[in-house]
Amino acid sequence: MVFIFTMDRDEAPRADILDPLTGLLVRRGLRAVMAESLARPADPEMKPTLLVLDLDRFKTVNDSAGHDTGDGVLRRVADRIRRAAGPGATVARTSGDEFAVFLPSGEGVAALAPRLLELVGHPYVVNGHAITISASIGIAQAPDDGTDADALLRSAAIALHQAELEGRNRQRRFEPSMQDRARLRLAMETDLRAALALQQVELREAFTLDQFAVHYQPMVDPSSGRLTGFEALLRWQHPTRGLLNPGDFVPLAEGIGLIGALGSWVLRRACQDAAHWPVPAHGTPLLVSVNVSPHQLREGPALIAGIEEALRAAGLPAQRLEIEVTESAMTDGGAKALEAIHGLGARLAIDDFGTGYSSLSRLAQFSFDRIKIDRSFIEVVGGTGRPARGGAQSGAAWMIRAIAALGTGLGISTVAEGVETSAQASVVWEAGVTEMQGYLVSMPVPADAVPELIARLEQNGPYWGRRQ
Repeated sequence: MVFIFTMDRDEAPRADILDPLTGLLVRRGLRAVMAESLARPADPEMKPTLLVLDLDRFKTVNDSAGHDTGDGVLRRVADRIRRAAGPGATVARTSGDEFAVFLPSGEGVAALAPRLLELVGHPYVVNGHAITISASIGIAQAPDDGTDADALLRSAAIALHQAELEGRNRQRRFEPSMQDRARLRLAMETDLRAALALQQVELREAFTLDQFAVHYQPMVDPSSGRLTGFEALLRWQHPTRGLLNPGDFVPLAEGIGLIGALGSWVLRRACQDAAHWPVPAHGTPLLVSVNVSPHQLREGPALIAGIEEALRAAGLPAQRLEIEVTESAMTDGGAKALEAIHGLGARLAIDDFGTGYSSLSRLAQFSFDRIKIDRSFIEVVGGTGRPARGGAQSGAAWMIRAIAALGTGLGISTVAEGVETSAQASVVWEAGVTEMQGYLVSMPVPADAVPELIARLEQNGPYWGRRQ
């Protein structure tokens, strides 16, 4: 994170408040400059402004190219920020990959923020490595967002976090509503830590949980209606907020380092449940598909040991377990883990295909068994939301056909996610997609409802309008 700020003093800063790597002020020095500037009589024409800058996923630079190269990149980032900020601004390195800028008058901030994003995003060549990074920026202005140094630093940090939540590589100005969301996130974090602490105690005694549960959504062949398996979907029965979907708390678990404990429990639970599912009339035991986060993949040996233990404890054949990963896993240090998972005999599926780092060579390299077509393509073709333009519909249908053809060519099954209407099911079937899941077939159901759902799907067949 980089803070850029303005200093109106002639004396050189003391060495004990300078960062030895970049020569910038450290956080303590930045705070002192801000406090001095903000303590002066307010000028209604001036809007003292703080920009907080964080390098996105900088850890991967150190992991892949080494810390010497990472330090070289940080020095170059500092130089670019210093040049862009100009002589009227003070630039600081507050920690690791964090920097900041304070502008006492606030003049030029509208042009500075996008300029910083552009400059930091230009490639770096350090120690023979070509490095490309991006940054996120949070902006706070006095007096609206804080009247002292600590308040302004806090508001800018909240805005920065919002920029990161919205996808990174962007700037956000502080808004009061962000503080409310920050308080809610802290409350959720406290609740999540408490729930997971309860989980860890209970796992030593019995395989039950009061707050967490796994629900299951079926996957079927759109042509025959044949049931092929279920995707395991985590739910949190929050004591005051009700039933929460993964999107409400999984990013939080990842951010506070608890996704490993949560993912391990889901894996064990799903394997145990699947081991007791009845075999359908067609005679092929059903798969259970479990999502694994990039963080879990980076902890490769621990993940592999957890998969082996889950399969052993449940007595579930490895061939009935499918591990779902996102496309970023192929470029985020997960290669060895993917190879090891396949070596166990478990299946691999790539989730949300078409929205990330798609690569034909990597699809073949990692021996994926299934491609899951992102629901954003399905929503456009006969969805229940706002109508899409004809060009968008035809484009999405073309993408679905292209991915289905890719799967056929590589000998990989394809699954359409989020199918909610008969029109969508028809597009999926006509495109040659081999499986589908979504509310048209069934909503996710609790574990104890799976046997009844299996029986119902076998009895009712392809009621979504399959053509013969």
